[in-house]
Amino acid sequence: MKQVSSTKGHMTLPVEVGQEEVVLDLYQRWQADALRDSDGTTMPESLTKQDSDIYSVVCLVRADQQFANQHPEYLHRKYLMSFPVTAMAETLVIQPLDGYSKDKYELDDDSDPKCWWEVHNRTTNTVIDVSLWEFDAATQQVLIKQTQPYHEYTVTFMARQVWDSVSMYNALTNDWKGPRIKSLDPYHPECRAHLIKHFAQWLDEHPNTTVVRFTTFAFLFVIDTGEQNQDIYRDWTGYGETVSPRALEDFEKRFGYALTPEDFVDAGYYNGTYKAPSKRYQDWMTFVQEFIVDFAAELVAMAHKAGKKSAMFQGDHWIGTEPFLESYQNIGLDINIGAVEDGVALRRLTDSMGEQTREARFYPYFFPDVFREGNDPVVESMSNWVKIRRAMLQKPLDRIGYGGYLSLANKFPHFIDHVSEISREFGDYLQHTQGTESQKLTGKIAVLSAWGKARSWLQNQARDQRFYVPPRPDVMEFVGNNLLECLAGLPFEVEFISFDDIIQNGISEDIKVIINTGDANSAWSGGECWDNSEVLVALRKFVGQGGGLLGVCDPSAFQKNGRYFQLGDVFGLEKETALTMGRVAMPLSIAKEHYLSQFVTEGLDFGNPSYVYPQATDIAVLAAQGQHLALTARNYGQGRSVYMGNLPFNMKNARLLQQVLIWLSHNETQQHAWLSDYPNVDVAYYPQTGMVAAVNYVSEPQQVTISNAIGEFVNISLEGYEWKWISI
Repeated sequence: MKQVSSTKGHMTLPVEVGQEEVVLDLYQRWQADALRDSDGTTMPESLTKQDSDIYSVVCLVRADQQFANQHPEYLHRKYLMSFPVTAMAETLVIQPLDGYSKDKYELDDDSDPKCWWEVHNRTTNTVIDVSLWEFDAATQQVLIKQTQPYHEYTVTFMARQVWDSVSMYNALTNDWKGPRIKSLDPYHPECRAHLIKHFAQWLDEHPNTTVVRFTTFAFLFVIDTGEQNQDIYRDWTGYGETVSPRALEDFEKRFGYALTPEDFVDAGYYNGTYKAPSKRYQDWMTFVQEFIVDFAAELVAMAHKAGKKSAMFQGDHWIGTEPFLESYQNIGLDINIGAVEDGVALRRLTDSMGEQTREARFYPYFFPDVFREGNDPVVESMSNWVKIRRAMLQKPLDRIGYGGYLSLANKFPHFIDHVSEISREFGDYLQHTQGTESQKLTGKIAVLSAWGKARSWLQNQARDQRFYVPPRPDVMEFVGNNLLECLAGLPFEVEFISFDDIIQNGISEDIKVIINTGDANSAWSGGECWDNSEVLVALRKFVGQGGGLLGVCDPSAFQKNGRYFQLGDVFGLEKETALTMGRVAMPLSIAKEHYLSQFVTEGLDFGNPSYVYPQATDIAVLAAQGQHLALTARNYGQGRSVYMGNLPFNMKNARLLQQVLIWLSHNETQQHAWLSDYPNVDVAYYPQTGMVAAVNYVSEPQQVTISNAIGEFVNISLEGYEWKWISI
């Protein structure tokens, strides 16, 4: 057990020049034990003498702008696809950068277009021979000859980024002044050597730094920017900004085949994380990961040699260093820092492998988009905190922290008091749990997707997101199918598996329930991964021999062999895609006597109508929206299956999911000690410390009765949002 003192600090506090007195005041009030500089701030000299850890941010690829300006050949590059243009005659001129930011991108004059670019006829899906097009460097245009009228054409070109995406965001959103920052690509040996030398000098110039906080190692996640400098495409885990001719040549030597520009632009889908990845894209990811782990390990070793700890922020530039990859542990980091705004983000931080200290950076960031006149930052913070708390009960978190400008936060005294309360609650959590894990129900839950472990606890995007208007347009909002948020606070051991895992290793015996959730054709549901008889047989066998299968939204969806749901025989249902209009659906009547019927109450939300109908007589329909199935259950061999139309996050939905997983695990007849059935109250038992936590999710008082380990009933009263600890 980790020994945690009740008086020891546990927060990393941002600093700001001119706010030293505020820093010292909040250092005590918020139980801080570490100070950090943030992007756009510097560490006041007086504060470096404090008896605390000093976190210093280093973004090495942006650190030497003089070198970046002198060496455009080392700037970050990527493949972009021109917006499609329809030919109206037998020749066509395309300006590749039309529609893209001229402030951010330049055509890369170091990549020979005839070697590294491609022109496509998108109507026939064919590559145009290089002899039929020419690039004019003076006009920055591509002339395509012998085009077919009324066919669409695109140019896939390599672009050089002359304005770093983070610098661009801060200039446009936070009104940062100064020159436009460029980012260097350390894949080039000469560039890497220079950055290593620069980092050695940086270490010498920061003698008081105790923790080197790498905000980046090499590459930013994908942000494509349009003509008005607006984001037009984002992928927080995308590898699109990792490309260079040198890397492509080395990839061919390493894997024995050459990638094409189309492998990156993917007809305009850009290998989005929501898509099932191709083998070629996965090979590129592996190639990039190998390089970045090697580069990062060299930097971390230098920090350790200088007597400093190392931390990585799992944010802007985490490409290649995903903590769920086994290779991540070869870097040697001491601290993982994750931006955490909900339970899913918290579990993405706490559930990764390794012995690193796990530190959550809470939202809202102290930036003017939230800390502005007329806005109340406590509203956003509390909305985040109640979701984070319930996930913290399931996996231990070591530290917390904030970022941004304290001068902005200090204008909101109510927020200052609010964070003081968060810090107090977190201190109690550390004291009463001592870094141990709470008791879980028996049976491991596995979430099946095309990505598996590599994308563990990544909130799956759903179609509803497209039509949702976020309160902050610059922040990606995840709505619709948020089953993972429901799951994040439930007392189950959870792992993420892929279809390849099933093919290569089978299904582990300790897995009792498999969840498949997501929109059809997505990586989350599986898409073409369901076009594999080996997978289908393995899952049917798993359920037939006693396992549980939960399908949400479009589970096993792939149109083939007269089915849309490839495991429709297990679920006993089908989805109408306009191909089975002639089939007669089984009569629909709501089951009242099923075990799960008692948990179907008002306030449940199954999202939009499912267009799913029954195809078996022994299916139990537990909830429906008109004739659309919303919740069903079925026995299959010795096992069980459940279908849900969708499961947006709310606490009643989370509690329903808890009971569904218990039933699918065949555990419904057992007594579960310290398990809450109340929608608004989470309870967790820590056997190694003998403590029980009860947390109220809402602002109204709650009265709950919980069974303890010997079958006695314990009454617990909670005030609004209260977090109570009980010693047993």
